[in-house]
Amino acid sequence: MAPEPEYYRPVPLNNDPGRAGYSRAPYGQPFGGHGAPHAGPPVVNVVGGKSVVLAYVLWLFLGWLGIHKFYLRQPIWGLIYLFLGGLGWTLAGIGVGILFLIPWALLMFLDIFTMPFRTALVNASIARSASRW
Repeated sequence: MAPEPEYYRPVPLNNDPGRAGYSRAPYGQPFGGHGAPHAGPPVVNVVGGKSVVLAYVLWLFLGWLGIHKFYLRQPIWGLIYLFLGGLGWTLAGIGVGILFLIPWALLMFLDIFTMPFRTALVNASIARSASRW
């Protein structure tokens, strides 16, 4: 298994005198009495990163609905999966559904291999957007 990404590691905030909210800072001096914010790089704690395991579970049980694509912030692809899977299984009884189920099955098969990469991209996007604040 891959090592834990750096942006997942928790960083204690209350023991750094250069950060706002320092527990031993005198009243009126939120930055530890220096009068200026901490000059180092900002510390970003990403909350709500996407899980590869949950994406696979959604793929396994609700993949024909495209729920795993909605979870990984791909709503257009989620709608495509919903359309192909729903229409394919609905029309399977009259034989026309196979035209929709073949591309749906190929896309589902590709998701087995691309899910970790897509999850990493979404988590990196979350980390970038959090660091802008």
